[in-house]
Amino acid sequence: MQRLVPPVQETSPPRALCAPQPGAHRARPKKIVFEDELPSRALLGTKKPIEAIPGGRRPRPHPVPDYELKYPQVRSERERSRYVAVFQDQYTEFLELQQEVGCARAKLQQLETLLNSLPRPRSQKEAQLAARVWREFKKKQTDPSFLDKQARCHYLKGKLRHLKIQIQKFDEQGDQKSSVYF
Repeated sequence: MQRLVPPVQETSPPRALCAPQPGAHRARPKKIVFEDELPSRALLGTKKPIEAIPGGRRPRPHPVPDYELKYPQVRSERERSRYVAVFQDQYTEFLELQQEVGCARAKLQQLETLLNSLPRPRSQKEAQLAARVWREFKKKQTDPSFLDKQARCHYLKGKLRHLKIQIQKFDEQGDQKSSVYF
């Protein structure tokens, strides 16, 4: 039985944020771990007890993502294969979107740093120019196309994580059923 998630491989040396992936034509690594799945991040996601919420405020209900309903627990090898195919198909899109959004964020961060480091305007004309540049910067940050890509990237990450968990649960169940105890 083919596994979706093999053992951890060594990480590559750091490279420029927007540089193309070296060896992009080679086979993709098989181990897929999202940053917030790492053990050190697990403790950051703890939720506050309801008593800790200020009086008069109620937590908003979180809608269940469509992929949780569409991809319930895997029950057969055929279903597992379908989940793996969906995962592999959308993982490619996720990687491309993640790189594109990451590059845009890095450029926006660099621009903001540069704008913040500029000296205060000395004339009315310089002040107007600086205000116009800041407006353009804010416009880029709130560009609907960029925000849609960010939202899609977030959605795909959640969907891929869900698929991965469902496949791993099925694999663990299969391992337990095929185990022989002496």
